[in-house]
Amino acid sequence: MLIFDENNKTVVLDNIYTPIGTDYFWSLNFDIMDFTLSPLQVLEETICNSVKVRVADFEFVIPAIWSMLVVSDETQQLDCVEARKLGGREFTALVYGPNYPIAKSVPVTVVDYFIEYDNISPVLNKNQMLCHPIGPSEWINISPSDSYNKYLKNCTVGDIIA
Repeated sequence: MLIFDENNKTVVLDNIYTPIGTDYFWSLNFDIMDFTLSPLQVLEETICNSVKVRVADFEFVIPAIWSMLVVSDETQQLDCVEARKLGGREFTALVYGPNYPIAKSVPVTVVDYFIEYDNISPVLNKNQMLCHPIGPSEWINISPSDSYNKYLKNCTVGDIIA
């Protein structure tokens, strides 16, 4: 996986043993409903079913049971959808970044499925979503837990991006 560090640089997480040279990563924190730098304390390795998705011409692999933050273009309502369910219908990911004045939505396409894939990520709390880079200054949000019912029910883009 990829993360944005405290200097808004993309960092590749490809194993749990190599030092990565950063102490913080960008995340969406639902306790304060804002994007923030979170301390990078532990990396975890998850070997599981995974999907390769394409967002804004960038392809990356995430665990099939992880959720992605999506948005309705008509209502600006937010939702979380498991990666394994992204291929069944049209979804648009919420795209934002550290230097963005406004958010945008970009279609998500499932490109491939892996029965077993080695995913490396920071350990996230249930109140966090990882800001996963899809470009030099933009990200989408993914998480190992579904935050919809607890944090995002009846929320719109304006509730987290003001």
